[in-house]
Amino acid sequence: MARPRKSERDAAGIRLANAFWTLLEHHRLANITVGMVAEQAELNRGTFYYHFKSMDDLIDRAIEDEVLGNESVMQNVFGLIAGSSTVDSLETLINRKTDRFALLINQGGMDSFSIKIKCLMFGTWKTILCDEGEELSPSTRMIIEYSTSGVIGIIAYGALHGSGEVPPEFFPSFAKSNSDFLVRQIGIAQGIPHEAVLERVRTTLRIAGMNDR
Repeated sequence: MARPRKSERDAAGIRLANAFWTLLEHHRLANITVGMVAEQAELNRGTFYYHFKSMDDLIDRAIEDEVLGNESVMQNVFGLIAGSSTVDSLETLINRKTDRFALLINQGGMDSFSIKIKCLMFGTWKTILCDEGEELSPSTRMIIEYSTSGVIGIIAYGALHGSGEVPPEFFPSFAKSNSDFLVRQIGIAQGIPHEAVLERVRTTLRIAGMNDR
């Protein structure tokens, strides 16, 4: 049997991820199985395992796509830092994206969501700030932890009380001030000049093709 073309593989992977998000609307995260996702996507289990090693792998990659993927919240937050996104564009995006974050919190629990998001942020900032063999300083990790916790806290508040309880303009405004604080403090903690941190963010966005999406 011929292997599927890349476009077909990509389409199947997207269908599986979308099936996961659909199931999460009605099921606890811990109760969703490979069989349920495959059935919802109208694909077989073999196709699932062609794309993902396990449910944990699917969940991790689904969250990563929401956090760092095309038209993601964090992509636009980094765009704010780099000057390629605006507060208005982030406000529009927030209205579409936070529902999935709220689903993860409500159906999977705050701890699991928080750990995954923070791991992604540590990894992203390490890519931006560190040359090969280097690590984030303890102070830098504490600043990222503090900043990310604030963002997660706002999302969690919306998940608990309803997104209507969070004024739509609040998160973009917070994200902008939080980003400015983050870049300046990270530069100090990591021993990198402020403008150099900004340039590293811009370079990372260009390499990832984020500014062109």
